[in-house]
Amino acid sequence: MATSITKLKEKLKFETRLQQVPVPFTEEEYEQMIVHGLEQLYIDTARASAYEDTEIYTDEETQEVMFSEDLPIDEQAYVLLLAKIMFYNTVKTGYNNMVSYTTDAISVSNMDKPYANMQATVSALENERRIKYFKMFRFVVPD
Repeated sequence: MATSITKLKEKLKFETRLQQVPVPFTEEEYEQMIVHGLEQLYIDTARASAYEDTEIYTDEETQEVMFSEDLPIDEQAYVLLLAKIMFYNTVKTGYNNMVSYTTDAISVSNMDKPYANMQATVSALENERRIKYFKMFRFVVPD
């Protein structure tokens, strides 16, 4: 059995759909956010040597991008959470770049309002990440 990166990507897109972005993300960028989350999962759980990006492949039958390991639901949630953190950090960076060039026009037109609480969102996601990490008890406490 394997884990569908495509399904995780679709969940990421669904859970972030209401967030306005300075520049729309491509399908590949969403996919890379999920892959980043996978890599970080293996790093955070001290299994970095077990991760290989060659384990990511496209299923010929379904055309889904897959990860060869069958991740439990808590690890999938952790990967999705890490991808959301990357999503919001990327949006925040894009917004900061946009503001540095056009501060007056943005503040006059109130275009900065969709991004006003971005840091609070990222902080809340980071806190949720810490909670999920410690709930993945099998990795926190050594055997």
